Amino acid sequence: MSVHHKKPRSAGLSVLVYDRSLHPEHFSVDTKRSRILGGMEVSMWLLVGGGHLVAVSSSGKTVSELTCFPSKALPDRGLVERLPCKGDKQYEKALGNHFQYYLALNEEHVTEALFENSITELLRLAEEQGGLVAHKKNDLGQTVYLSIIVATLHRRAVHIEGFHLLGEARVLVRTQSIVEPIAKN
Repeated sequence: MSVHHKKPRSAGLSVLVYDRSLHPEHFSVDTKRSRILGGMEVSMWLLVGGGHLVAVSSSGKTVSELTCFPSKALPDRGLVERLPCKGDKQYEKALGNHFQYYLALNEEHVTEALFENSITELLRLAEEQGGLVAHKKNDLGQTVYLSIIVATLHRRAVHIEGFHLLGEARVLVRTQSIVEPIAKN
């Protein structure tokens, strides 16, 4: 007799990297914030349903990181890379002679207890670090999704951490990226 183990379904999120800005009006935005870090403008949007859009601009150039459920309506122009949020991945790319972009992503299927603990810990983290939060609950008070984005400056680089906890799939997707301006000689 063979036993089959059903693999949990993936959340379906992907990270798309663009070498230009994207228009946030193409997305259903839950909340947004812009700030200046190290002379770079950092604009952050959390998307309805889970996901984020972050644009880092300096000297007229922009790199955008979009974590979302992909659709055919997303633009191809300026798309540098599309990475499904499955397992663990690392990505590095020089974007022209303007930015060096680094990304580490992790997808983790969690138990019910870990899911509930993650909600508490992520909300605490967001409060401590001044993160942007989008938290949707259903009529029973259960979390449908929780998305958090935190941007900080370390030396000359902008560090961006995104956390997306998705209730139906019981998945936690974490993205960590660094956008560093390339020094001009």
